[in-house]
Amino acid sequence: MSSVEEDGSKENKPRKLTSWIWQYFKEETKEVKKGEECVNVLVMVCQVKEGSSLAICGTEYVRKDSSTGNAISHLHAKHNIVQSGKLFVQTETPRKGKRYTKQQQKELRQFLVDWIISDLLPIHTVQSEAFRRFIYELDLVFTMPCEETVRKIIHEAYNYSFPQLKDMLSVQATSVSLTMDLWTARNRQGYLGVTCSYINQSFKLCEFTLDIAYVRYPHTSAHIKDTLVNILNEWNIREKVYIITTDNASNMKKCVQDMEGVEQLGCTAHTLQLIIGKGMKPAEILIARAKQLIDFFMRPKQSERLEDAQKNFPGLQDELEREITLQNEEEDNEQDEQDIIDPSNTSTYLHTIADTSTRWNSSYLAWNRLLLLKNHINVVLNTLGSQFDQDSKKDYKTLQSIMLSSDEWDLLRDLKPILQPFAEATDLLGGSNYCTFSIMNPILTQIKKQFAPPISYNINHDYGINFQNEETAFDDIIDEEEDNQQFTASSRKLKLKNPINTQGMLNKIKSALYISINHYWKNLTKPDVLLASLLDPRMKDLSFVSSEKGDEIKNLLREKYNEMYTNPTSQPIQPIRSPAKKKKNALLASLRKPSTRSCNEVDEYFQLEEIDLESNPFTWWHEREEKFPILSFLAKKYLSAYACSTASERLFSDAGNLLTAKRTRISPNLFKKLIFLKRNAKHLDSIHKPDDSD
Repeated sequence: MSSVEEDGSKENKPRKLTSWIWQYFKEETKEVKKGEECVNVLVMVCQVKEGSSLAICGTEYVRKDSSTGNAISHLHAKHNIVQSGKLFVQTETPRKGKRYTKQQQKELRQFLVDWIISDLLPIHTVQSEAFRRFIYELDLVFTMPCEETVRKIIHEAYNYSFPQLKDMLSVQATSVSLTMDLWTARNRQGYLGVTCSYINQSFKLCEFTLDIAYVRYPHTSAHIKDTLVNILNEWNIREKVYIITTDNASNMKKCVQDMEGVEQLGCTAHTLQLIIGKGMKPAEILIARAKQLIDFFMRPKQSERLEDAQKNFPGLQDELEREITLQNEEEDNEQDEQDIIDPSNTSTYLHTIADTSTRWNSSYLAWNRLLLLKNHINVVLNTLGSQFDQDSKKDYKTLQSIMLSSDEWDLLRDLKPILQPFAEATDLLGGSNYCTFSIMNPILTQIKKQFAPPISYNINHDYGINFQNEETAFDDIIDEEEDNQQFTASSRKLKLKNPINTQGMLNKIKSALYISINHYWKNLTKPDVLLASLLDPRMKDLSFVSSEKGDEIKNLLREKYNEMYTNPTSQPIQPIRSPAKKKKNALLASLRKPSTRSCNEVDEYFQLEEIDLESNPFTWWHEREEKFPILSFLAKKYLSAYACSTASERLFSDAGNLLTAKRTRISPNLFKKLIFLKRNAKHLDSIHKPDDSD
């Protein structure tokens, strides 16, 4: 294909196409790079279809003046086509269409960039020959932008969107809560992801992505703090920050603790991971043996055998499910019922679920799936044992050596109701569309009570738990008798060949979990957290703490209320009213005397009944904002915090999709702008500046 050269900077006008070559060529406007800018040129593109696949030739020539000599020579030399007679049958003639205006082209390009941002596509998608051909078939007069133009549109979108969101945050948020997480990309660069949550005038919980900023190495608390402070200053919200939720890494915790006037909250999901990881220490060999079995059926060949077993014996899964249900009558089996699939009526079969060491609940889900597949796994084992080919014999020997014993299967099943509260807490507290901070302590307190041993029971065994390191029962374990296994930094060697002795194991696990809970949840009565529960009309009675602690927190709320009541100018506590109020109502309202009830907001709130747990506390406060102006202001502050840092973790999920192994050279500046626009576009009508904007 010939290189395309600039035909001039002036806009090319449509020309009358009279030459015979236009049966085989089409005229197209193409954007090419010249220096630092992109310019439009007219090109002739060969449309002759070649070979058995009838692929379009696609050779391009710049059209200068009215010359078609290059096109004629190409048709003769490449396709053996001359003017006197066609030696090649062309089935489609080029289409003609009216050119778009400059504004129409701009808007279409913006839609294209929106798609690239939304799906985190490579910018070089616009250079794909197949993609360009596809777009031309859809719209022959759209001029595809080059990569530089796409980058320019992205930068312009960021420069327009950032101040819009900054103004929105300034107007709507009286207090903000943050989550942040540190992430190391494939190119070994460190990034700090920061999200912001707040409650707006309508008592809606809102979430912004503030930044995904490069952090210089080493990632000390000082470097992280410098990066964070720069972000907060850029958004002009430093004084509005109430609390920051982070993981439990020492550098992240110290970063926040060194910031004056800001609370630090350890990610509850991360703490739950540590509690389960340490508390399951007595069962670490069972965990490793179950993982061996799961990994065996993750292989394609074994997965197919498991499918065949389900296809040939569809009733076995239901039989096992009935058995599980009988043993756990009080348990909610809704999720398990969703998992039940009748292979005789569908092409979908159950497979083992990957067990990820960094997410304990993945192990919980993997074990549940393993229990559902137990009978079909036995079918696979028996089938392999009855076959005589070498592969089957080898796989039979392997599966037989890692198969769980009957006692191990029973223990795995007995662990389900024990671990279910932790799994439910992880899911519930990891949400971002509802209030999680206020329900955190009630949930954790309830779990702690469930595992508390009788008063007469003396726990004087540590079960090998070491709280001084990061080691957990879910870390990779390899069989010390196997020499061909890959050993990683987190791997530990244990004997895995023989089934474990399950006698008394369940009580050991319960005791170890209680020890772990007490270590990580020494104090579930921190005032700020309990204030959030007190301001949640579902939890306001504080029935999960002692009456003495409840009175202490209620007095603390009175202090904060009085502080704002005696100094009303320090905070904008008046709710924003609808602009549709009639003037006469405003005049009548001005004649009212100051309400004597205003100073009794706290007592009046305490006298109200708790609302149903399924009710929305944000809606409750919105409906009573005028009645409780100061308390509603405090509610916006304390109910906006997240119990977990999953918001910033989800941010890095997008980041990982963007910065893949094949796209590690993207600049940090463009990288952060793409993520910023993708995550925040939902808050704006458009990320692009309209023509009538200043």
